[in-house]
This record gives sequence, C-alpha cells and structure tokens, in this order.
Amino acid sequence: MSDMRALGVHRSASLQVIFGSSVMMIMGVSLVYPVLPVIADAFDIGEGSIGLVLTAFTVPAIFLSPVGGMLIDLRGRKQVLVSSLLLYGVSGLAILLVDSLPSLLAFRFLQGMAYAGIMPLVVVLIGDTFSKEQETTAQGVKVMLDRTALLVIPAASGALGAIAWQLPFALYAAAIPLGLAAWRWLPEPSITKHSHAPTYVKGVFRASMRVRSITIFSMSSMRFFLEMSFFIYVPLYAIDRLGVEVSRGGLLFTVFAIGSIVTAGMVGAIARRFERLPMVIGAFTLQGVCLAAASVATSVWAMGGVMLVFGLANGVISPAQKSLLTQSVAGPLRGGFVAADRISQNTAKSLAPLVAGTLVVATSIETMFQVMALVALGWAAMVTVLHLRGALRAAMPEPVAVPQDNR
Repeated sequence: MSDMRALGVHRSASLQVIFGSSVMMIMGVSLVYPVLPVIADAFDIGEGSIGLVLTAFTVPAIFLSPVGGMLIDLRGRKQVLVSSLLLYGVSGLAILLVDSLPSLLAFRFLQGMAYAGIMPLVVVLIGDTFSKEQETTAQGVKVMLDRTALLVIPAASGALGAIAWQLPFALYAAAIPLGLAAWRWLPEPSITKHSHAPTYVKGVFRASMRVRSITIFSMSSMRFFLEMSFFIYVPLYAIDRLGVEVSRGGLLFTVFAIGSIVTAGMVGAIARRFERLPMVIGAFTLQGVCLAAASVATSVWAMGGVMLVFGLANGVISPAQKSLLTQSVAGPLRGGFVAADRISQNTAKSLAPLVAGTLVVATSIETMFQVMALVALGWAAMVTVLHLRGALRAAMPEPVAVPQDNR
C-alpha cells in the first residue's frame, strides 16, 4: 500500500485505468485454469487437447503484437487501449451463449486479439510514466495488484464453474466499463511519435537483435512457458492424484498469488540492493526446484507449498523483467520493442499447452513436470554464463521520465 501511495495511484485516474487493464488481462488465462476439467467434461476433450482453450487465446498475439506495437508508437496509446478493452469484454461475455467447442474457441480467439493490443500497452504506459527504480517499483505494484486479483479470481471461477462451465466468463464483462473509463480519463503520453514507418521499424529491429534484448525477451517467454505447462495440469493432478474437489482446485492458485504478492511488493527495495538480472536468474532456479518437487508431491499440502514458493519466484521475475524491458530502449520505440517481447512471449504461451500435452500423453503429468524443471535450470545456467562473460551489459541509455497525470 505504501508503494501505491508513493506512486500516486490513489489520486490518478489514469494509473487506476492502467493497473485495472492489467488485472483484466491476467484474467485471460487465470480465470480459465480452474474450469478446464469442467470444460473438458462438457465437450469430451482429452487431457492432451484441453490446452486448446488457452492456445486459441494466445495465438492471435503472436501475429498481431507487431501491428499493435506499431500502432502504439505511430498513432498513440489511448485509441488502441479503449478499442481493445471493449472487444475483450464483449467477446468474453458472448461465451455465456455458446454451446459448442468451435464457438468457444472462436470467442477466445477474439479475446486474444484484444489481449494483443492491451497487455504490451500496459507495460509501455508504466514505462512512459516512470523511470529507474521508481519504474521497477511501479511494475512491482502492477504485479502485486495482478496477484491480489488471483486471490479471488481462480477460487471464484472454480465455484462458478461447479455450477455451469460458462458462468466464470461473465466476469470478463468488467472490461467494458473499464474501456469507457480509459476513453474518459486516460491522457495521451507526451512521447514524440515517428512519422516515417520504415525508419521506425529499422530502429525497433536493431534494438531487438542485441544479445541483451534477446535474453530479456527470453525471460518472459520462459516464465510463461513454464507457468502454463505447470498450471494447465495442476488442477488435473490435484483432482486425479491428490483427491481435491473441483470447487477447491482454484485455491492452489490463490496460494501462488499470495507468494507473488509478497515479493512483488518488495521488488523495488530488492532492486535497490541487487542487480535485476541475477535476481531473475535466481528466481528461475527456484522455480526449477519447485517443478521437480511438484512431480513427487503426494498431498495437497505439499502441492500448496510448491505453489507458494513458485509464486515467490514469480513476484521477482515478472516486475524485474518488465523493468529491464522498458528501460532498454527510448520512449518513441518502446511500443514496438515491447511488442517484440510479446511475440516471443505469446509464441511460448501457444507452444506450452501443445508441448506439455504431448509429454503428458507420451509419459505422465509427473514426467512433464520434471522435464520443465530441467528446462528452467538449463536456462538459468546458460544466462549465468552470458552474464559472467559480460555479454548482457546495457547498451542503451535510460529513457527520460514523463510526468504522471494526477487527476
């Protein structure tokens, strides 16, 4: 709460819209995780294919992120945010009326199109408003609010899903008034816009091809690849192996959220004492250990402990990576640079259900968890070597801060 007061969230309508938009995007997958078993039963989907409900949401962002990034930098932030929020809310609400898997996937695809415009823009707007350690703190507040929502959303989704699988999707309707609030109160940041698209594209491409940039992109890709592979099968593992009821499966994600909130709320102070890159490496190492531990969990209490520690690591990775991302490029290129990160991230999100599902069908959920543990630890080892060799030194100056709107 003290961090929120220091940033002026309580007196800034525009910051409230930004953080509220972030919470809505987190619901894109977190709301669905607990009801995947119910959806699988409703449409007779096998364990290896249940991830399609998430893949339909993440695939559009792979192709639309470059377009969204260009529009953000060339045309402005506000128009993209408002239109995307309205599409997200309307298409999510429409799922209440569907009675077939193709219809469900179609509306999830539309939501994914909206997500492609909103989620990178949230990170960009925070980068436009703050700089240096204050920006890291702001990204931490974003993650803290996102995870606070996770204390309620998965549990509520599981309870509603136990009544009817469509009911949780009604919560997406909240994006509609949020879009109207963005139209009314969000100002256009004072960022110089490019007038020559080819020069702009070249600038974004050069910035994205640095070894440091690719490594920063890989942080978010690895985070979501591991997280989605893990979280898709946590409810199934809990129900089939640990005897947890569907209505209570969402509580495991609540435990994850608590862990993430704890570290996200402290990340600004941590970043003032330690470099952000080693912080991220250590957090991924911890997540690798958690995945290995999950594969041998024999009780819901053991899985709850794994989810808590996994969340503690997430609360470090998410804001630190976003801060490294926005502070690695100047403001006029920030939308395109963040969009490049989103291409990588959403590719990982789309591959995760397919890879994890294939591993589960070929082996078991436990083996899939173990493979993901090796992936996490291998990434941490590789980035550690690059860091020690000096290949990841910053090559770009810090962006200039823009005064925040305090309406």
